[in-house]
Amino acid sequence: MPTRLFVPLVLGAATVLLVASASAAGAPAHAAKLAPPVIHESFTPLPCTGAPAQRTTLQMEGCAEQQILASDKQIDSLNRSIFDKLFDTPARRRFIAGHNAWLAYRHAYCLSASDVFEGGTEAGVVFGDCVAGVNSVHVKDLKRFLADFG
Repeated sequence: MPTRLFVPLVLGAATVLLVASASAAGAPAHAAKLAPPVIHESFTPLPCTGAPAQRTTLQMEGCAEQQILASDKQIDSLNRSIFDKLFDTPARRRFIAGHNAWLAYRHAYCLSASDVFEGGTEAGVVFGDCVAGVNSVHVKDLKRFLADFG
C-alpha cells in the first residue's frame, strides 16, 4: 500500500508546492482564481469487508482506505469553509501552502511508521491506519481553526 498509494502523491505535492511558491512570488493580475485545497488520493479503494477480528490484511487495508476517504471528505469540507472565511489572497495562499505541507508530512510520517514492516503485507495496513489516524487529528485541528472565526 505505501508504494502503491502515495508515490504519485509525493510527486504531486512537490509539484503543487513548487507551483504555489512560484505563483506566490509574483502572480500576475490575470492569474487563475485561488481555490480551496482538495485531497486527491492516488489509490483505487478496496472495499471494507469481513468481520473486524477475522479480516485478512487486504481487507484491513481496504477498511483503512475507506476511513481515509471518509476523513478526506471532512477535511475538504472544513478546508472549503476556512478558505471562504480567510480575508485576502495572501492568507489563502498561506493556507494552501500549509495544507500541502501537512499532506507531505502525513505521507512521510506514515511511510516511516510502516517501515517497521517494510516488504511485508502488514506495511500497507500500518500505513493506511496511520493516515486515517493523522487525518482524524487534522479534522479536530481544522474544526478549532474554523471555530476561531467565531
